[in-house]
Amino acid sequence: MGNKKDINLLPEEYRSMSQRTGSKKKEGILHKDVSDGIKGLMDMISSRVTTIQYEKSKQKITEFSKNLKYRLTGNLQQNTGIKINLIQYLKNHKLRRLEKLLGLEKRDLIVSSKMNYMYCTDTGKVVIVDKDIGGEPCTITIKEAHKVTIKCVKFFKDNPFIFPVYNEKKLVGDVVYVDTNEIWYVDKNEATLVLFENNEPVFLKIDLKKLQHNRNYKELTNYLNNHKMLYLNEELKKMLIEDRGLAVEDILRITLSYIIYKEDEQFRVILLGDNKEIYNEVKMNKLPNVNEEAWDILFTREIYNYIVENGYSFDNFRQDEDCIEYCQDIGDRKVCVMRCKI
Repeated sequence: MGNKKDINLLPEEYRSMSQRTGSKKKEGILHKDVSDGIKGLMDMISSRVTTIQYEKSKQKITEFSKNLKYRLTGNLQQNTGIKINLIQYLKNHKLRRLEKLLGLEKRDLIVSSKMNYMYCTDTGKVVIVDKDIGGEPCTITIKEAHKVTIKCVKFFKDNPFIFPVYNEKKLVGDVVYVDTNEIWYVDKNEATLVLFENNEPVFLKIDLKKLQHNRNYKELTNYLNNHKMLYLNEELKKMLIEDRGLAVEDILRITLSYIIYKEDEQFRVILLGDNKEIYNEVKMNKLPNVNEEAWDILFTREIYNYIVENGYSFDNFRQDEDCIEYCQDIGDRKVCVMRCKI
């Protein structure tokens, strides 16, 4: 017996075709393009889902060489019969990542059209991925048992993220950052951070006029992250903005374990405990010459205490790719006495 599939969400024409596949197995794989979309989606979703015998279609695809550059240059020139559509390859690559995020496999795909993809898993889970005008996935409808959920899809650096549906029409600017529960839009003078709390979007507006016009990406994202952290943590906002009278643009970095801000011509580092209490503060003439991810290591309680106990100077830390190290002159040699992977 084949796997039982939940296909009641298919249009009538597909259900009738499914019953005739027994007599046409030897003729080949059944293909059907749906040009008009899936009509009556909500009526089909609300209907009672039954299981029937369904044998999946399998389709062989040509595997790319591990060295894509070689395939696109030398190999293509030598093998004129091989044609690779790079754009389509990249779309398929992104689709495979989305399938993985949704817990789907390519073999679960039962309908592919210009407007959408439809998947049906062995457990009866049905997923419909709608495409935008450019052919990119934009909306997902998921049917499991009697539960239906609709999500939107965002790709950032070719990585897919799934969010609750929200109104994007009034949001302007470019997307500069995406994470599991947040999307950052940046326009010329204003940024909007869309933060999802309990599956509900919160739109945090941030004025960018106080930033320098030649702001770089790092400066911009740090500034936006500081606003986000102050919004999410009232205790930190009270301590920094109300009690100490700091301006957000003077704060270099806010995390749950430490804070760095400018103080006159120096820098002040506040180290926080597990309950956001201050357990130490230190002034520095200059910050360690490493990136922010390395700061996250140096200013943890254990590492910071180890550095202080051994009398190391934060000025002498250097970064070597994905490691930070501290060197001392011993005799006529410079010796690395501390090295930590970021």
